[in-house]
Amino acid sequence: MAKISIRVVECGHTSLDFQLVASGHPKQLEVYNRHKGHHCGASLDSEGRIITHPIYTFIIEHPDGLLLIDTGMSATTRSDWKHAFYPNAMPYHPEADELFVDRLDQLNLKPHDFKDLILTHLHTDHAGNTSLFAKTPARIIVHQDELRGAVEVKGGMLRDDNITLWGLTSPQGFTRRDFGCLLPDRATLVFGDQQIYPGIWTVSFPGHTWGTMGVAVKLENTGWMLLASDHIYMTHNWGKVFVPSILNHDPTKWAHSAVKTRRLMQQYNMRIFPGHDDKIIVPSDNEDGFVLEPVRAFYD
Repeated sequence: MAKISIRVVECGHTSLDFQLVASGHPKQLEVYNRHKGHHCGASLDSEGRIITHPIYTFIIEHPDGLLLIDTGMSATTRSDWKHAFYPNAMPYHPEADELFVDRLDQLNLKPHDFKDLILTHLHTDHAGNTSLFAKTPARIIVHQDELRGAVEVKGGMLRDDNITLWGLTSPQGFTRRDFGCLLPDRATLVFGDQQIYPGIWTVSFPGHTWGTMGVAVKLENTGWMLLASDHIYMTHNWGKVFVPSILNHDPTKWAHSAVKTRRLMQQYNMRIFPGHDDKIIVPSDNEDGFVLEPVRAFYD
């Protein structure tokens, strides 16, 4: 049987205030600066405030077909956001050849080549090109709580775009253009943890959003790997004491999901791939229980 593999596809960068990402402890920025370069791969500006980090999608080759995890940001993200604050607070910085559609072209792939698209959640930096797949035969897999939440918050005839500019209850992370193509019945809805194919599971991690999911993949050489998405936003959120983010919708649910991630690592010796970092978290027998390794372009 053919092996399962993961290709990591980087699609440009976004930037935002670091303390929004790791806001649980007042000393986090100081610690970040002290360990910069070997703890977390994203970079800070000269004032040590604005962090720049990668946008990822993942291509999984499986004997049963080609799977895509997330779709990155669209080229029209800035105009899709209806409140001017958000695109300025979290600008997207793709180079000329780094858009998702450019990456597909470079790999000689088209949306019709994929059997499944799994959306870890519907924030626009993960679901920005979903509409490219709406008219293909691909299943578009999303957690039922995620789609319901996005529709209820930002899918109605009236949109409350000005309720919150930033933070836990902000609707600004979602754009109706991204998920509207899934309605009324284009999405394949999942719940809990579900095996999609042998060796591939969707794993429920509520908290960052209503229905955030990770994707667990069993590889022949690497072993189990968890594409954790923004549930573990960066390596800086991982530790004996997890560091939360103001970007998490429900801090209590997020904390339970964080503990679930640690248990998965312990039980399956699972590597954790954060949502926006250039390092992954690898189990270790050292005092911390983990080490960090640079992201590779390919895992099998």
